[in-house]
Amino acid sequence: MAECVFVDTNPLIYLLDNVQPFVLPVKKFLLRYKNLNAEFYTSTVTDAEFFVKPIEENQLDKIDLYKNFLLNFGFLKCYINDAIAERAAKIRAKHKGVKLGDALQLASSIECGCNYFLTNDAHLKQVVEVNVVYIGDL
Repeated sequence: MAECVFVDTNPLIYLLDNVQPFVLPVKKFLLRYKNLNAEFYTSTVTDAEFFVKPIEENQLDKIDLYKNFLLNFGFLKCYINDAIAERAAKIRAKHKGVKLGDALQLASSIECGCNYFLTNDAHLKQVVEVNVVYIGDL
């Protein structure tokens, strides 16, 4: 079975906005798994989170950049459904302090069959149902 990586919102922001010092570890991680023919996923939650700043700042070209990057890199999309909602609730019940958006992202990664969850949210390392890869550890 091929590796599968779910990418949270913050790594995509770092990559597409060239945010230092995070852009290089994110780029290396993604390319390493791309070379292993891994599948990449993100979710509609990522879309909603990513779009906020470009809409606020009227920089809609950043939304196009994001969409084109996902398409060209070969990302697949997880759509929130009943199974993801239920798993997110279980994650929040088990892991206190995990916010709804984070729980939906984690649940999406699990339901879409991903081995890894790339994020820069250190507190999500407590979630053991998926291998959380914290950018700060790369």
